[in-house]
Formats: sequence, C-alpha cells, structure tokens
Amino acid sequence: MVNLKPKTSQLSAWVDRGVALFCLGTLIPASLAAADQIQHLALWWMVVVGGGIVVASIGMMVASFQGWKLRSFALVYVTVVTFGLITWPAAWQSDQVAASSPWLWMCLGVAAICLAVTTGTGWGFAYSIASGLLFAAVRMTPSGQSASLLGAFQDMINLVMNASVVIVALGVVSTAFKELDEAEAATRKEATDAAIEEALLEERHRLDGIVHDEVMTTLVAAAHAPGDVHVAQQAQRAVDRLAQAEAPTETRLPVTGDQLTWLVTDVVSALVPQTKFVSQLEGLAVPQQVASTLGMVVREVALNVAKHSKADEVEVTMTSPDKGAISISIADNGVGFDPELVPKRRLGLQVSVGYRMWAIGGSAEIHSQPGQGTVVVLTWKPENSTVGEAELPRRRRAGRVLADIPDLSRPLLVRLVWVLVGLQFLLGWTSLDQVTMVWPVFLAQALAVGATWLTLRRTSDNPMRLPDAILVVVLLIAVTLIVQAVLPNGHWPGYATWHSGVVMVLLVTVLVRGQERVAWTGVGLYAVISAVWAITHEMTVADTLRVGFTPFSWMLVAQLLQSWLIDLADRMNASRRSSAAANKAIAQSFSKLVLRDVWLTQLRAQVGPLLNRIADTDYELSDEERAACLAQESRLRDAMRAGNLVTELTSDAIEVARGRGVDVRLVDSRGTRLPEDVRAALTQHLGRLLTDSSTKRVVARAAPEGYEDVVTVLAVRDDGSSELIGLDASGRVSTR
Repeated sequence: MVNLKPKTSQLSAWVDRGVALFCLGTLIPASLAAADQIQHLALWWMVVVGGGIVVASIGMMVASFQGWKLRSFALVYVTVVTFGLITWPAAWQSDQVAASSPWLWMCLGVAAICLAVTTGTGWGFAYSIASGLLFAAVRMTPSGQSASLLGAFQDMINLVMNASVVIVALGVVSTAFKELDEAEAATRKEATDAAIEEALLEERHRLDGIVHDEVMTTLVAAAHAPGDVHVAQQAQRAVDRLAQAEAPTETRLPVTGDQLTWLVTDVVSALVPQTKFVSQLEGLAVPQQVASTLGMVVREVALNVAKHSKADEVEVTMTSPDKGAISISIADNGVGFDPELVPKRRLGLQVSVGYRMWAIGGSAEIHSQPGQGTVVVLTWKPENSTVGEAELPRRRRAGRVLADIPDLSRPLLVRLVWVLVGLQFLLGWTSLDQVTMVWPVFLAQALAVGATWLTLRRTSDNPMRLPDAILVVVLLIAVTLIVQAVLPNGHWPGYATWHSGVVMVLLVTVLVRGQERVAWTGVGLYAVISAVWAITHEMTVADTLRVGFTPFSWMLVAQLLQSWLIDLADRMNASRRSSAAANKAIAQSFSKLVLRDVWLTQLRAQVGPLLNRIADTDYELSDEERAACLAQESRLRDAMRAGNLVTELTSDAIEVARGRGVDVRLVDSRGTRLPEDVRAALTQHLGRLLTDSSTKRVVARAAPEGYEDVVTVLAVRDDGSSELIGLDASGRVSTR
C-alpha cells in the first residue's frame, strides 16, 4: 500500500489577489467619501489611520503579485481600521454634528474579509459582528452624524450582512477551487499512471514474446536434443535478441518521483510482499541511470531481507529531504546482525549496495543490531540542486473560470445572491420615510425580483442568452428610474438608494455569465442616470462622484478577476495537452528502463549462463544442466502464466519441490495485481506447503474479480489427506 502525500492547493493565491484588489479599489470611494470630513479630523489620526490603510492596501497588492502571504499586511489593515473606528470620536475636531456617516464604514467590511481569508472564516464573521456593533455606537455620536437608533441599526445590518455574504461567497469559491485543483491533480495522476501501465504492458508483451519464442523454446530443445547444431544456433539467436532488447534506442528522459515509487514498490513487493510503502516523492525527477541503480540496490536489500531477516514487518519510506535529493529507508523487525562482523569478502552489501551507490554519487548506511532488526538508508543528491526539478516538463496548475464555479456550488451561490438582494429590500423597507411615495418602491422591488430570477435561472446556454441579458439591464434601468423618481432633493437619502446594491450584484452576475458588453453597457447607463439624478437633486460633488464611480469600481474588480481566471483556464487546457504528450513520452522511456534494467537484468541472471553454454557448439551439456533447462523453462512458464502467484523466493521453492517429484500447478485467472496482504499470506503458506516432505501435489489458483476467496491453495499429501486454504481480499485465511 502506497501512501501519497497530498499536494497543497496553490489556487488560494488568486483569492488573495482578488481580496488585495478589492482593498485597493475601496480606497477610491473611501477617499471620495472622506473629502468632506478630512478638515474636521485630527492630523495625527489621518496620518496614522489614513496612511496606514493606504500602505496596507498597496502592500497587499504587491504581496499578492509577488506570491507572498497576505497575513502580515492584512493584520495591519485590520488593526489600523479598528483603531481608527475606536478613536474616531476623539479625532473629530469640530463642535458641529457630522454631515455624513464616517467614511471608515467602507473599510470595515474589507477588514472582515481580509481577516476571514488570512486567519479563518470564524474570525471574519466575529469581526464583522463586533465592528458592526461598534460602528452603530459611533454613528449615534455627534462625530457619527448623531444617527437615530434605527439608522444605526441599518448601518450595522448593512455592514454585517454584506461582509458575511462576501465571506461565505469567498469560502464557496475557495472550496470550489480546492476541489477543482484536487480533481485536476487526481485526474493528472490517473492519466500518468495509465500511461505508465500501458507502456509497461506493451514492453512486457514484447519481452514475453522473446521469452516464449526464443528462450523457452531453446531450453526445451536443449534438454531433449543435446549437441544439435540447430539448437546452438537457436540459443545464439536468443542471446542476440536479449542483447538487442537491452540496448538503449531512445533518449533517456528523467524518471519522475511517481515512477520511482512504482519501481521500488514493484521490485520490493516481488520479494517481500508484506512490505508497507510510504512515498513523498511528488514533483521530483532523477536521471534514468540513478533510478536504475536505486532499483537494483533496493532489490538487493529486499533480497537480503527475504533470505536472512525472518521479518514479519517491513516498511520502505521514500522522501526528498533536500531539493532534488532522494532518501530511501528499508526497515525490518527481523533478527538483525552486527555489520562489523560481516566479512569483507561478502559482496552482497559491499558491491551490490555500497559500491553501486558510490558509483552514482550516493551513499548507503546500514544500522542493525542482533535481535533489533535492520534499517538500510540509501541517499542520493544531484550535483546540481536544480536537476531534480528543471528536467521535468513544467505543469501549470490552474483554476476554473468564474463562470464555471456556479456549476459546482450553484444552489448555495444562487441563495447568496437572493440573500444579498433580500438584504437590500430590507434596507429599503426601513427607509420608506425617506421617499415621497411608497408604492413605487414596492413596484421597483417586484421588477428587481423578476430581474434576479431571469439572471439566475438555470439554462443550457453558456454564456447567458443575449436577449435575457438585455432584458435584465432594461429591468434594472427601470428599477433605477422608479426609485430615483421618489427620492428627496437636497440631501443624500441613505438606504433609500437600496436599488444600487441590487443593480451591482445582478450586473456582476451578468458579467460572470459571459455577457460582458451587456453588463458594461448596463453599468454605463446606470452611472449616467445616477449622476444626472445627483446633479438635478442638488447632491454634493462627493455624492455625484460616488454614484458615478462606484459601479465602475465594482465592475472593474469583477472584470479583472474574470480575466485572470479565464487566462488560468486557457493555460490549464494548454497544460493538459502538453502534459498528455509529455506523459506518454516519459512513460515510454520509463517502461524501457524497467525492461532493460529490471526485467532483462533478472532474466539474463536467470538463464544467461545456460543460453551461452547451449550456444557454444564445442560444449556438451551434462545431465544436470539439461534438467536445469527444463526447470528454468517451467520457472519462466510460471512467471508468464501465473505472475500473481509467484515471487522469486516461491519460484525457488517450487523448483526444489518439483525436483523431488511434487506436482505443482499454478492457475492465474485474475487479470489484475493481487493486494499486497494477499501476496504476503500466499507466499507464507505456499512456502510451508512446498517444503513439507509429505506434500505430493499443490494447486494454487487466483480467482477472477468478484470472488470471496481471492486465492485458493489445495495441498494433497502422501496419505491421501488434503488441505484447502482460502485467502480473502485482506489476506485472512480460511482452512478446510
């Protein structure tokens, strides 16, 4: 079982960038609102609070584009805004009641959002409630326009609800981004694994063809027709075919961390099926020569574990302690030994492990004591620390366009829009005393409900249909004209302008659904109509600029975010196409490495000496060598037909058992690899039955998928008794 360390999502950087842009964009309407209040505020307060907000906002924007964390700048922003709100009454230098609400209200919601993004959603919600209550208290002081309790309550509700809706929306988008990122990573890994499996299967079929047509045929012919010149020629042809298959024919691409994990897992589990694997090699690349040597060294260590350790628990851990470096630890709980007492002439550890690691610039450490198990640590580090990453094709990670997010969490996002529209309706109902007639307000809200339904209704069209988008803009302009017709002259009517929030929310939604030109046209019309209304109703310059500029600031933020995300989606699609081609090339290169340096190495060590003797026309095989030819042919046949049921050690036991007359039959009907727990249990029970001197027949069968017993083993003894062993998918044994 391989445990892969999950990768951390990088898409939160784009959320940070959007929040930073929102903070920076808030400076403009806040500055317009502060224009009439600066003269009444203490200079020290404007320097500390105003300057701190500007510096923190710019700092967040720079940090977001540099890839730095926003937390420090965000906490400065929150601290400065909170300090400014607490000290607002003390900073107010006029004896007159303020003519408008404190301009800091625009920054309070932003501060809550910053805290939610950088510290946690709970902190953001808590801050929005606390700052809303504090702002309501300030609003009822002379410096806060001596608002009534109702007016202060309206401000509090507006601040808390708006901030909460944005926090929830950001949370939904962030969650959707992470889900998409994880799904993309899982899909990419599945594609990579599939490419590797396909390439390995192709190479395995090619090798099996050579083994069957050349090697096995030669071994059988040599056993039955010794001295035949045609058999010698056939043996030489088999040797040449193996050498040809082993020769490199392509540029050796680097081996990825996932591929190295597969290689180590395969060679170790073939010898020690009970091994558990932990891999943290994602994003790594090593030269093929290094990967090949590591595979050979790990196999040698596993062979020593299988032969000498008597361990029932083995764990292989693969990590990258430094950039581009590899550390492989093989630990067992076996009998252990004293490394100092191992004779220098023993080549297993010295040559197969130590010298091989030295040859690639690595090292091997062996820690063991009698009775306390053994730990072998293999370490390799590239001479150039950038090799471990630079040689791999780079894969960009991207999120989805904003228009795709509603498909992931559409019900929640739709509810959020309705909640925000409903909030604006509530503010309108509490401001009916500010309008000259009441019934037009309810008519406008009815039209706004229709526009909201039309904007959010689910259709198969993507983007939103042009007639629907145009109709939404027409309805919103009608809402604007109706509301403005009943607003008073000479002063800002407060939340009686509830329609502005509805217009902005729905036009941003139209933008997100793909009708950008229609959305911007609607914003332009709304801004012109609102500016005309402000001028004709004797509003201040600040009010006129606010109604004209605020829509553009919101739409600009939404447009930039959408553009970034669309660019990310384009790059993601391009990355998918290039990654598919790169996966195929790397998988083919890796499969040839496995063929050359694992499978062929094992095959040549197994049958190479016999084939060379058979190919020598002057050499006459002995009776023992002819018997060895038949034994090797049976061994190869078992590996081809029943790869799930044999390991190198069980093959040795099967060969010995057949040598003393035991009938061993293996049937593999599964088609997929057995679970490692099953392989470990099977190795144990096969070894016990094959070494039992009373056993005269053993039949092992791997069942097709879906059977309760994954493997069954039948043993028949000399006295006619039998033992039937069944292994389920977890390796549990049932004996009958």
